[in-house]
Amino acid sequence: MTDKLWGGRFDEDITSDVLDYTLTTDIDVRLVFADLWQDIAHVLMLGRQGIVSADNARAILGSLLALWERHECGELVLRPELEDVHFNIEQMVIEDLGREVGGHMHTARSRNDQVSTDTRMYLRRVQLDAVAANLTLIDVLLSFPDEELLAILPGYTHSQAAQPVSVGFWKTAHASMLLRDVRRLRGAFDRTDESALGACALAGTSFPLDRRLTARLLGFGGVLGHALDATSARDYLIETASAFAIGGNNLSRMAEEIVMWSGHEYSLVEVADAYATGSSIMPQKKNPVVAELTRGRAGRTAGTLVQLLTMAKGVTLGYSCDLQDDKPYLWNAIDTYLSTVRIVAGQTKGLRFNTERGEDLCWDNFSTATELANYLVAEHGLPFRETHHITGSLVGALLKRGATLRDTRACAEILAELGHPVEESVLAHIFAPRTAVASYTSPGGTSPQSVQALRTELRAALEGHRRWLEETRGRLENAQAATFRAAHEIAAGADFTKVLDTVTADLPAFAQH
Repeated sequence: MTDKLWGGRFDEDITSDVLDYTLTTDIDVRLVFADLWQDIAHVLMLGRQGIVSADNARAILGSLLALWERHECGELVLRPELEDVHFNIEQMVIEDLGREVGGHMHTARSRNDQVSTDTRMYLRRVQLDAVAANLTLIDVLLSFPDEELLAILPGYTHSQAAQPVSVGFWKTAHASMLLRDVRRLRGAFDRTDESALGACALAGTSFPLDRRLTARLLGFGGVLGHALDATSARDYLIETASAFAIGGNNLSRMAEEIVMWSGHEYSLVEVADAYATGSSIMPQKKNPVVAELTRGRAGRTAGTLVQLLTMAKGVTLGYSCDLQDDKPYLWNAIDTYLSTVRIVAGQTKGLRFNTERGEDLCWDNFSTATELANYLVAEHGLPFRETHHITGSLVGALLKRGATLRDTRACAEILAELGHPVEESVLAHIFAPRTAVASYTSPGGTSPQSVQALRTELRAALEGHRRWLEETRGRLENAQAATFRAAHEIAAGADFTKVLDTVTADLPAFAQH
């Protein structure tokens, strides 16, 4: 039996329906690793600072290490009647050691700084996983064969055929966009990577805490210094949700192109069979369901962002229970976003583009008409606004004849009638979609050399993010290893100061935020 949750202040405990309404144990299971790691770091600091006696601190560390082993084996189960992960862990220690010893663990701490610290620790992992998933997808997009540099697709504006592009140009465009998602995630990581531990309820404490020590043991890049801000802040959650929402939208835009282009009327792309399903009644159907669900699930990440903004906007500084509703929605957005990025990477590998069809559409939709306007500027010295009018007149006349730019004889006749003759052989060259794609040599353009330069630039950015990811994951892993090494040595009787001085000497100094 445990005492009532709120001790001496209350004559009776909460009712079962209130407990069901307020408990978070089902959500907190993701935070167990963070809560145990945080507890160990906190007790190491309490022992070193003399806030808790060395004997009591050693006993608590031993109990926490045993709980960690149970957690690693999947045997640590949170009890709903204890409301949340923090009370569960504390009660397990008290049941192991008794209140006289285990009751010291919560000294100089509040659930308010605990939950913020736990959430930041979990969210760091998620942000790094999201960066890794995006880098995998970007690598897939950039790993196209050289023949795709001149594999023709129609480019669109206003959902109407515009100018010809290449498959490589399309893939590098999405890679470029996704690299901004990575930068957003890294920015959110920087503002998540600050320790709230030691802020206590909202005002700090009279105990001589060493917040920098616990922050370093937990692998944080710094300390969020203001206690009230540290316990109140949820902007790092909202910023992460924003990165997920924007990233989900970007994936949805790619998915929309795949869904649209895979239809018979376009026939520009086909998804691999593994990423499609059929119809229960129409045996001819091949439905690009992964791309369709990618579009739909962008709504979940967008909805989470709106929910978090709404949740936080009316909460004053200082903790309120409104804020515990951040995690259920954010957890759903995390799962949705990560699974979507990962499955889109697999789908992208198997895309098959019909570039013969792409080239035909470019001819039929007058996609290279701008090339005539540019030619008349360059070779005839006419102002672009005039050549724009001439080319538009040509297109109008061809449409009346039921012809396209493929009919170069008709094009030559019409231009001669307009007073601007151009040889048919010249028209055949400048109207060819491959010629147009190859001619756009400006930086960022469609020409093979421009796209190759873009790919080199994007790959350099990709590799830079990979190095950051590896270094950052290494920093967190080293901090966790250092914390547990110190806990094991001190629990076995070693001196707090000597051990902590040794392990922290190997940890990096705080990053500059």
